[in-house]
Amino acid sequence: MKQITCITCVLGCRITVDYENGEYKFSGNKCDKGSKFAQAELTAPVRSLTTMVKTTFPDMPVLTVRTTKAVPKDKIPKIIRELSKVVVTERKSIGDIIVNNISKTGCDVIATSDMVSVTTFS
Repeated sequence: MKQITCITCVLGCRITVDYENGEYKFSGNKCDKGSKFAQAELTAPVRSLTTMVKTTFPDMPVLTVRTTKAVPKDKIPKIIRELSKVVVTERKSIGDIIVNNISKTGCDVIATSDMVSVTTFS
């Protein structure tokens, strides 16, 4: 028996997983999403990643980014190491691609904020 907390919705159901006769049995989930999440979590867990990358701009030294889809959970450390080497040298807008096909996952990393130049008025 194993317990998994579903992160699909705000309910956060505690799902109990039993393995009987070559099949997973789920209980404790309040909707079908819970059993689907638990099945995926046991066989091929994935996560979306949100983080930051460095820039060359003093007024905005980091840019927030995210993956365009969930990536295999075991690849996240490698993706983070790869992103730690990225330095953005051009102004970007929300949705602009920062890295294509990160760590050969078929997933892009995009900007989640605009890099608007800061203007001061005297």
